[in-house]
Amino acid sequence: MPPANSPILTELILPGEPERWAAIGFTIVDRCFALEQVICRVGAPAPGWSFVGSDSSRRELCGIETGQRPRSPAASKAAPHVNTATKIDHVVVTSQAPSATKRALEGFGLVARGERVVEGHGARRTQAFFWSGGLLIELVGPADHRPDATALAAIWGVTFVVSDLSALQATAGALLQPARPAVQAGRQIATVAGAAQLGIELAFMTPHASAKRA
Repeated sequence: MPPANSPILTELILPGEPERWAAIGFTIVDRCFALEQVICRVGAPAPGWSFVGSDSSRRELCGIETGQRPRSPAASKAAPHVNTATKIDHVVVTSQAPSATKRALEGFGLVARGERVVEGHGARRTQAFFWSGGLLIELVGPADHRPDATALAAIWGVTFVVSDLSALQATAGALLQPARPAVQAGRQIATVAGAAQLGIELAFMTPHASAKRA
């Protein structure tokens, strides 16, 4: 029987040089940092990912470099991060043909756990959510059909959970935008400024209210 929420994301390949990740408070060892189930490897030309519990013959998924990697025992024993990051909350994937990309993700083995259409800034967007182990993959794209669009996708951003937002702010300084209320009630979110020059959108969130009480 496959593991819960399989396939499970075990590795993220991320752009941005190690010193730039260290500047926002991550502990970097051999161009990597670890958070719960995921090893993050930095300094890549483009984002990619690896899973366990998926098709081992696949080398790409909707244009995203994709591999197989077992869970690493080292991830759960990694050194703590100065920014107090504890896990990845969600990975954002963008597509101009989200319906086609959603079918491809489902063909890969991911199961959509919810979908909605949101409106803002004069545009309608669709969002689909896939659990992968203890984190979410969020697929985002235009809600209105575009006949010339393909299922090609990209990893657009990552949101991390931090246990102490003030410690993050003290570490990142001007590289962090001011915190604001998140969509999820009771949570705060702060995005990383473009000055960090990481080549990918990043944000940090406080834990769910239920996690704080646990």
